[in-house]
This record gives sequence, C-alpha cells and structure tokens, in this order.
Amino acid sequence: MPGMEGYGPVLEIWEGHAGDPEIRAQGSSGGALTAIALYGVEAAGMNAVVHIGQDPQNVFRNRTFFSRNRMELLSRTGSRYAPASVCDCLRDLESAAGPVVFIGQPLEISALRKAERLRPQIQSRIGVALSFFCAGSPAMLGTLALIERHGVNPREVESIRYRGQGWPGHFQVTRSGQVEPAIRLTYRESWGFVQSYRPASVHLWPDGTGEDADISCGDPWYEQPKTGDLGSSLVVVRTERGRDIVRRAMAAGYLSLTPAEPWKLIKSQEGLVRKRGAVWGRLFARRVLGLPVPRFPGRHLFKSWCRLPFTEKVRSTLGTARRVLSRGQRRPLDVSRIPTTDQYLQAVTAVPHTSGPPVASADQ
Repeated sequence: MPGMEGYGPVLEIWEGHAGDPEIRAQGSSGGALTAIALYGVEAAGMNAVVHIGQDPQNVFRNRTFFSRNRMELLSRTGSRYAPASVCDCLRDLESAAGPVVFIGQPLEISALRKAERLRPQIQSRIGVALSFFCAGSPAMLGTLALIERHGVNPREVESIRYRGQGWPGHFQVTRSGQVEPAIRLTYRESWGFVQSYRPASVHLWPDGTGEDADISCGDPWYEQPKTGDLGSSLVVVRTERGRDIVRRAMAAGYLSLTPAEPWKLIKSQEGLVRKRGAVWGRLFARRVLGLPVPRFPGRHLFKSWCRLPFTEKVRSTLGTARRVLSRGQRRPLDVSRIPTTDQYLQAVTAVPHTSGPPVASADQ
C-alpha cells in the first residue's frame, strides 16, 4: 500500500471489533485478535491457538498455552506487560495434530519465520500467524515495583490484569480471598510506569507493528478513549493468507470491521515508527564503540532514520553512546551476579513486606 513506509507489507487496513460482545469487552482493544483466533479453531480447522497467558502457578509469570475453545481463549485475553516467550513451544508445534493459530509479539513472529525456514515441519503447522502493535515487554521488575509502590505485598497477589474490560482498560491487582481489586490504575498510569523497565535489547529491535505476521492488530490511538468505550482495533492485513482469513471471519460474524484509511494507522503508531528509525542510530553508535550488534537485512532502517527530525537523530546516536559509556556496557557482564527470575521471586516473597521506594529500573 503506497505511503506506508516503515510499517511493513500492508495489503488492507480495517477498523472494528469482535462480533461477540463478551470477547470485545474482555479484549484489550475490541478483541479482534481473540475473535480471529476463535474463528480459526471453530470454523477454519485449526487445531489450537498458541499464545501466552498468566501462569496459574505464578501470577507474575507468563506461560505458553494451546487453547482449543472459546472458554480457554476468554480466560487468557488481554495484554501481558511482562516477559513472555511463545516460541518456547516450537518443538511441540512439530508434533501438533494439525495447523494452529500462532499469536506472538513482532519479534516472536520474526523468530517463527526463521524457524520455519530451518524446520519445514513447523511451517506446515502454522495455519496463520497473528501479531499486535508492541513497544516491547518490560522486565518483571516493573510489575513488582508498581505493585509495591501502591502498598501491596507481592505475596498476597492472586491475579494481575494489565488491560481489557473496556478500552484501553485498567491495570488491576487482586489480593487472595478478595473480589475487588486492591490496585486499579489507568492504562496511562500503569504503562507510563512499567515502560521504563524495558531492557536494553528491546530498544534495539526495530519492528513494533508485526511486519512478518499474516495479520497485525493494535490500538487506534488516532483518537482518545472515551468513558465506557468497549474498544476497537486496527486490523492490518499483510498476506493473502491473512486477507482470506479476515474476509471469512467477517462473513461468519466473528469480526465487525469497516475499511480504515492509512492515516489512521500512521497517526496511531507514530511512536513505533520513530523507534524503528532510532534503532539504526543506536546500532551505529554501538558499532562505533566496538560493541557487537544484530543485523536486520531487508528492514531498510537507514531510510527510517533519515526521516527522523534532527534532534531525534542526535538522541539515537550520541544519546546511545553516552549511555553505553556511563553504564559501563563495554565491559563484559558478570552473569553470575544476576538472579534468575525464580531466585528473584523467591527473594521478594520470602521477606516481610515493607513500604519504601520502588525497585530500581532495569535501565538504571
């Protein structure tokens, strides 16, 4: 589609929501991804939906699930602003009974495509790959720090919901044995806090819109949320396979969509495209300083960087150099001093809770 530089392949853009009112209400932005996934397992012959959800054994962690019906999908709706790795199921995919709906972050879809080229059996098991607009997952420290900041002991937490139940939804934390949430924050309040806990690697990944997916969905930030808004999604069709599934899901009533003008996508996700350009400057600065950097062939990052305003070009290069030098990132990292996720959670939940300043940001 002309005029969509920086957004990857775009065949069509739609706007709308799930046809099922309950799915629309539970989803983060109108439930379109969940609706497409449900269409896949109920009407398109998919064996399961492979996606992440809250780990029932540990509310602070995410886990990969194979959901096979509406009830399972509904129990795992909503965004999860914490580390996840849906690609940990690739070995299981090879032995799956049939094709699946695969939902992942943009970087996970890119990893999936590479795995498909290396292992053809995986490719035969992907019925459709879905992604969502994503600025990168914060470290778990972000969630823990936010909870402690509001006076709740992590040991008492029974459930965490980052979004959903309206658009853009609320961050809600419920204590064990209670019905009403102990913490309820707006999306701006919660994301505004946890986003500073995104690790350095997140800032070096250029794709925030799911360029390698068949279909990508995300928030229509070109307009401000209104009270009581159940939400809608922008649905970006990237492949012929994606086009066919979206059209069939609409015809079957799973999706309620209308065509959307390209400017809506551009205005909604300007920040992700600016980040895409900034990645070239960050990689350039790190390369000059002698650090190893990833390669992204075919992404045309230099062109995206050239479209940035001058101040953002400077920030992406000189700002990166300053951070590398001031934080000692040229020195080898002693990984033995970094606790694993399980070790950190054991430490957090093993000591009595005391109020105090939030845990230091992962970027500090």
